[in-house]
Amino acid sequence: MNDISAERAVRSVSLTWYGQAGFRLAAGSSRVLIDPFLTDRDDRNYRPPAAAADFADVTLVLCTHEHVDHLDLPFLREFCAVNSAARIVVPLPVVEVAAAGGIDRARLAGAAPGEELHDRDVTVHPVPALHGIGGDEPVVYEFARDGGPVRFLGYVLEIGGVRFYHSGDCLVYPELPATLSELTPDVLMIPINGRDHMREARGIVGNMNETEAAWLCAQVGPSYVIPMHYECIAGNTGSPGHFTTLIRDSETPATVLAPARVAPFTVALP
Repeated sequence: MNDISAERAVRSVSLTWYGQAGFRLAAGSSRVLIDPFLTDRDDRNYRPPAAAADFADVTLVLCTHEHVDHLDLPFLREFCAVNSAARIVVPLPVVEVAAAGGIDRARLAGAAPGEELHDRDVTVHPVPALHGIGGDEPVVYEFARDGGPVRFLGYVLEIGGVRFYHSGDCLVYPELPATLSELTPDVLMIPINGRDHMREARGIVGNMNETEAAWLCAQVGPSYVIPMHYECIAGNTGSPGHFTTLIRDSETPATVLAPARVAPFTVALP
């Protein structure tokens, strides 16, 4: 295990990346799984690096929205068969989607911006994400559909005394830097795969690119930033090396972490 730490750090969290936007955070008695995408599919560039049985000790699952690489229903059904206790948090309008997909409604909790969630020693602040449905529909970037509750979320969660922002799928929007600065995350976990007309014409909804992600990092000022949402699926390209160069050239004080898949490391802060 590689330690990313200051000497005598008093706040530490073990973090594992499973590709795309999937992470496991562990501290104390809490084990949080975020956006697990671990079903084997033809459009993956590599086989899933873990299986449901590897997460029997997870205490909380956070899913940011309903796209299959964030709400992986086949995996979650397998997960529920080996883990009978963990609560599964999804955006409020996605509760029905998850229930219709075979997830026990009693396991589900609907999240909304401004409604803080607590689980053991974990605190979760849902944050709106600017994204869209896509698929067979024209790509429209939005927070909600037809004036309903926010359908796409990121989460600022505090675990082990460290605050993480996991953006889910998101573009930078005007209010986001101020919202995050107020919540003071220590670590940003943000996409770098971008978007373009060719992908949008195929119904593929994009994200912030490396330049936009680096700008957001400069505005928020975290200690660490982890680029995500690249390499796993064809068309989801992104260069962590280019992103690192942008962070360095902007003189942003954040340290870029680009973890290997399924290689736990420790994020530690004084």
